[in-house]
Amino acid sequence: MIEEQLDQKQQQNIMLLVETAVNNGVQRALHPSYEWMNNKQICQWLAISKTTLYKWRKLGLPYSSVEGMSVYNKAQVNEWLLAHGNK
Repeated sequence: MIEEQLDQKQQQNIMLLVETAVNNGVQRALHPSYEWMNNKQICQWLAISKTTLYKWRKLGLPYSSVEGMSVYNKAQVNEWLLAHGNK
């Protein structure tokens, strides 16, 4: 078996990569960006009617369709609302 030792700079780089990966994982766990809602949930959350929801979808409100069911990513909807709201 060949043993190699890492120099101090290599060790620091590895530690930095590990620390970054751990921090990213913790942030994703604490602040999930993929909270999904169906039509009813998004309407309740936004306090809008289904008619308004469909109008907004025609204007570009982001959603995905899975086997005929529409789902909305809360973070993407927030971004869209901020970009398209009154200024």
